[in-house]
Formats: sequence, C-alpha cells, structure tokens
Amino acid sequence: MSLLRFSFSLVAVFLFGCTPDIPKEIASIFVEASPSASPSMRLEVRLPVSGIGITVMTAALVPAENILGTRIITSGEADLRQQFLLVQVNRKSAIDIMKYTKEAIGRHFVLVINDQAVGLMPIDMQIVDGNLMFHVEKKGLSNAEAVADISKRLDVSILKLRKLKESEGL
Repeated sequence: MSLLRFSFSLVAVFLFGCTPDIPKEIASIFVEASPSASPSMRLEVRLPVSGIGITVMTAALVPAENILGTRIITSGEADLRQQFLLVQVNRKSAIDIMKYTKEAIGRHFVLVINDQAVGLMPIDMQIVDGNLMFHVEKKGLSNAEAVADISKRLDVSILKLRKLKESEGL
C-alpha cells in the first residue's frame, strides 16, 4: 500500500465524520544513499543526540504499515552491553531487505519517526530474517530510557495503524 493511498483513506475517514484513533508516531526505515544516487533522490538526516548525519534515499525501504512490532534487546560484550531496538517487519519488507542487503554491506539503515531520524543500524551482512537492530537516540534520555520509550510509543502506534487498516479494509 502506498503512502498516498493511505493518506487518501485517512482523508476519507475524516470526511465521513469518523475520528479513528490516529497513530502519533509513524516510523519508516530508510537506506543510506549510494554516492551515485542523483541529488533529487537523496536527503540528509541527522540523529538527535550524536549529531551523526547520513544521506538516505528519499523513499522508505520499509513503510510504516510493514512494521510488525518492536522489542528491546541487550547486546555487546559483558562490560560494554547496550540496549537496542529490534524492529520486526512483514514478509514483503523482509524480502526487500534481504535483496537490498546482499549488495549493501557497509551502508546503513536509518529508523525515522515523523521525519526525525532516531536510529541507525550498520549493514554488516545480508539480513535474511526481517529483524533489524537499531541503536536509537532521544534527547534527554539515556540509552536504556530511549530504547524503552521509543519501543513503547512505536508499538502503540503500530497497533493503532493496524486497527485503522483493518477498519478501512486496506
């Protein structure tokens, strides 16, 4: 389903007087743009705490409606353990990710919520299971607090989006 079709369905819902529970956080996953991508297909985003800037393609590889859920996971060596946000995607996006990552080792995935980059994941190998592990940032929060906050908010929005899609028959 395209973002345009989803937007039109939301407008139709409002025109008929229904006020569904609209998600507040819309997350999408973008990919780092290759240096050869045309300037009109590239957009620079910046993480809110570290200030890391990364140029991504303007179209999301994984749109919001293809994200199934999130989980908090802990990873790293014993003295350097951190929490990460595991984002699980549906079968269609998992196939797209598998195809993309075969040739994109060395690039990054970027988690964007409401036009704000919040997470980064390096592509170290081909990903075949549809599970993406992001380091996330949020101003004023520690690593563990940021992961917990973003996971909670995204899971609520994912559920609302799923209910909205089901009620509209999308």
